[in-house]
Amino acid sequence: MIKKISLIISILLLAVFYSCNKDEEQTTDPLMPEMKQRAFMGEVTSTTCGICGGSGYNNFNLMKKNNNGKIIALAFHCNFPQDSMQSPLLFSYEGSRPTGGGIPSFHIGDLKVSYNNLQPYIDTLLKKPLEAQVKFSTKVEGDSMKITSKIKFFKKVTGDYYIAFYLCEHGIDGSTTAPAGYKQSSGGADYKHNNVVRLGNVANNAYGEKITTLASTNANTIIKYNRGIYINPRWNKSKLYVSAIIWKKNTDPMAECQYLFVNGWDTQVYN
Repeated sequence: MIKKISLIISILLLAVFYSCNKDEEQTTDPLMPEMKQRAFMGEVTSTTCGICGGSGYNNFNLMKKNNNGKIIALAFHCNFPQDSMQSPLLFSYEGSRPTGGGIPSFHIGDLKVSYNNLQPYIDTLLKKPLEAQVKFSTKVEGDSMKITSKIKFFKKVTGDYYIAFYLCEHGIDGSTTAPAGYKQSSGGADYKHNNVVRLGNVANNAYGEKITTLASTNANTIIKYNRGIYINPRWNKSKLYVSAIIWKKNTDPMAECQYLFVNGWDTQVYN
């Protein structure tokens, strides 16, 4: 009888130990998405635009600093060839965002807003109910930025969801001595172009690739997604990083925003 009791206790202890180890493995997965809602700030800008290099630039940087760790910030350049940093993703990005009013053009989530009044819209977006999140790791291999990621849904959702990865560059010289195509109007001697979108995980499509396959996706669904993005030899590899955004396809084909912001993640420190 005593031997049986001892055996039962041993089995229970072993089960508890295994369960603890399993939980620890799950919680220490470096690619497990966090239950955290972030905001999105997108700007259409250009080296040819004085306001872009002045108050637009200052407000963009202020929002990054004030919301560090809470926001995904992307800068889409336009007016090629005067601006050499125009991304192939520009036209698809603008094609599914509210437009009008010239540049700098700011979007917080799915709204076009004044660059002088950004924070209230960011605050509202951070309170958005959490649907899904993404987390990823990157590695440069030759002329490719390799991305390994997981997307997790925290609630049951319906519709088509997309994942977009943006290869971005920061610290690009835009000063008064910068070469043609990079010198920023009203930029000054120390101006740097930051958060510059270069390429994405899908050519010419700023909203990425569809990741859901059914009409509805259950809570706790985890999708693995791996991709490589080409690195142009003209870009500074040491200044490249990746941002990710989950989008949802709008069911209204006539809506200005054909892709709705869900959530996003990156490893950039905005200061």
